[in-house]
Amino acid sequence: METNQLLINYYKKEELKKAKLRYDQKLTIEEIIRLANKEYVTEEEIKETLGIEDDDVIEEKELEHIVDEQDIVIENEDDNSEDNVKVVMIAIDKLEDYPNQPFKLYNEDKKKEMIESIKINGIMQPLIVRLIGNEKYQILAGHNRKNCAKEIGLKELPCIIKENLTEDEAKIYLIDTNLCTRENISPIERAKAYRIKYDTYKKRNIKTSMLEEIKKDNLGLARATIIKEEKSSNGTIQRYLRLTYLIPNLQEAVEQDKIKINTGEKLSFLPQEEQKNIAELLNENIKISDSTAKRIRIESEKCKQDTEYKYLSKEEIKNIILKKDEFKQDSIKITFYKDEIEEYFENRKTEIQIKQYIFEKLRE
Repeated sequence: METNQLLINYYKKEELKKAKLRYDQKLTIEEIIRLANKEYVTEEEIKETLGIEDDDVIEEKELEHIVDEQDIVIENEDDNSEDNVKVVMIAIDKLEDYPNQPFKLYNEDKKKEMIESIKINGIMQPLIVRLIGNEKYQILAGHNRKNCAKEIGLKELPCIIKENLTEDEAKIYLIDTNLCTRENISPIERAKAYRIKYDTYKKRNIKTSMLEEIKKDNLGLARATIIKEEKSSNGTIQRYLRLTYLIPNLQEAVEQDKIKINTGEKLSFLPQEEQKNIAELLNENIKISDSTAKRIRIESEKCKQDTEYKYLSKEEIKNIILKKDEFKQDSIKITFYKDEIEEYFENRKTEIQIKQYIFEKLRE
């Protein structure tokens, strides 16, 4: 696979990024030019990027530059380093989408924005792929880049090839890469991603975390410096997982913010027949709050306890929503003495903190 102009553009952009970093670290323009790889970038391009004109007078004190640790790191950066990611060009017709992945392609506005960027700058961040046989490659990251590039007629795309990944590791790599680097992930996309991770990790076939590889492979991304593993609490993850039990119409309602995530979690415990009735009511512009969803769930549970089990009808659910003042929330009061419980709650001192902690542990 020969290096073509797109790959040259990619390496040029990497060199210009290094030049900006060195400039921020107070290296002289002479040092910056000396350290640059002239195979991909010219002295004039570096000066233009840094906003330095040829006739500018650059005042430098004639002091020997003291090399610090950061300079050593940059000095050692070369294309043959083992830590550097190898980028190759792959024909676009050899790239296949990952099947049944939870992340949607860009909408028309976002797609147009990316297409314009590619026309001007080329593919700035390589796709991440793996070989799947017959000289075909499966995309783990970069579905939108491939989709936009194909639309404007590009024949080859810069790619990073991941090797020796099991099926489960490839799946986790795809999920974690998108969770770490995508912006504006919808609640349902996140829910489906968590479900895939949850089901995959249950198999216990994942040898190692993909995080370090993701960091290395995505160095060109603006957000790469803040990539970190999901720090959500177990309660939050469980809430997202519950959204995968909603029927498609209610998942769409969450996407459109017609119902909140917490509300969707409570509705997810309802039978599908009752969820369908709720979806119809939403189409009639009837709003369902978190507290209303809780009441519907309580009434649904009562139906299960009846001798003759039945589902809540659309009218019954509508009455619950519209007659909210008739429902009073029962409360249970349990008294604990401070010396009985304080050892179990670490630094949590207020009643609210303790209550939240108890519910989080119950969900687990």
